[in-house]
Amino acid sequence: MNEMTYNEAIEWMDSRHWSGTGKGIVRSQGLLERLGNPQDKLKFVHVAGTNGKGSVCACLSKILTAAGYQVGLFVSPHLKRFNDRIYFNGTEIGDEDFARLASRIRTQAEVMKDAPTVFEIMTAMGMLYFAEKQCDLVMLEVGMGGRLDSTNVIRTPEAAVITSIGLDHTKELGDTLEKIAGEKGGIIKTGGTVIVDGSNTAVMPVFEKICQKTGALLVTSAPEQIRNVVLSPAGEVFDYKDLKELHLSLTGVYQMNNAAVVIETLRVLEQKGYRIGEAALRKGLSEVYWPGRFERLHEQPTFLVDGSHNPDGIRALLKSLRSYFPDKKIRFLLGILSTKDVSTMLQLIEPLAEEIGVIMPPSEKAMDNERMAQQISRECAVRTTAFDSIEEGVRSMIENAEKEDVICATGSLYSIEEIRTCANREFHQNCGGCERL
Repeated sequence: MNEMTYNEAIEWMDSRHWSGTGKGIVRSQGLLERLGNPQDKLKFVHVAGTNGKGSVCACLSKILTAAGYQVGLFVSPHLKRFNDRIYFNGTEIGDEDFARLASRIRTQAEVMKDAPTVFEIMTAMGMLYFAEKQCDLVMLEVGMGGRLDSTNVIRTPEAAVITSIGLDHTKELGDTLEKIAGEKGGIIKTGGTVIVDGSNTAVMPVFEKICQKTGALLVTSAPEQIRNVVLSPAGEVFDYKDLKELHLSLTGVYQMNNAAVVIETLRVLEQKGYRIGEAALRKGLSEVYWPGRFERLHEQPTFLVDGSHNPDGIRALLKSLRSYFPDKKIRFLLGILSTKDVSTMLQLIEPLAEEIGVIMPPSEKAMDNERMAQQISRECAVRTTAFDSIEEGVRSMIENAEKEDVICATGSLYSIEEIRTCANREFHQNCGGCERL
């Protein structure tokens, strides 16, 4: 079979199923076995959780790169294009490598009786790419759940990490926190070490039970030891345990909890012989960038974009909005998938909302904008407008904003890239008096 061009590889990927029947982990195992099991040549930090996975992976990748390691990073979903799911030392996979590896995978995928999904193909591509690059460590973000996720094909990782747990993907993972935690805890393997966000107090017994069964060591972060916090548009400064005046460039008060998980993970890695050090920690935390997480695009008016897409994510977002903009109402630009708990998200947003503009994320699962606007009108006493496009919504929110206003676009990761593009264009063209970050 001839090697595909990059555009042909993207067309092939777009033609594949996004979800499959049965266990994705079985298909991934079959595909990777056909490719020589590249994952067995690698070492991993495996990261599961409801919220915060991407931020934790980004911080770890930046810090370990600063410490001199060759680092792979696998995340999802992509915000702009497939390439930005796979990074090596902070740089996304190039088009030529993407096309070459996709061609290699296609020769195997298309003869499999149970065809692999897009995510399973991307998982295989990441494993091949990282093995070729001879990565010292790979930061591997779970797609959904953990136990049956395609990424769980790996052997016992150097560290398993579980970030905050909340109710999301309940159809697939279960309708209680305990059931969801059990699925996330499926990445804990025999004799391994797991670092769990210490704020997961309600489900900690679930992880304790799994660790007793597998003989894994359980380490928890200590969010109560985050002290002396100073917030600013450039990020947070805080103390954690014995570390003083850490600067984290990611804004959003929830990011300090993620940073605590990162620090505990690094300490586990150091105990395993990795040489990291405080200088690399400080450099990585102060320089890390992760788009779409309480990302501030402009000032006067303030325009924020945040990918929160479930009730716990919205709670964390609202806590940050109240901390950064006390006593201020927010103008929300909201687009949510129909599979989400829309009513609970609206109940949370309503007290802080001055108005809500409704858009549709670019997804077949997106909730119709008119239907969502009608639901908001029924359930919330907030002025609401449905927009026919993301571009129209962004333009209207900006054109009607005063300099002191705060606009927050949220509800789905799928909308982020288009919102960022439209907002930057709109401010550049029509907001000469605005302060641009």
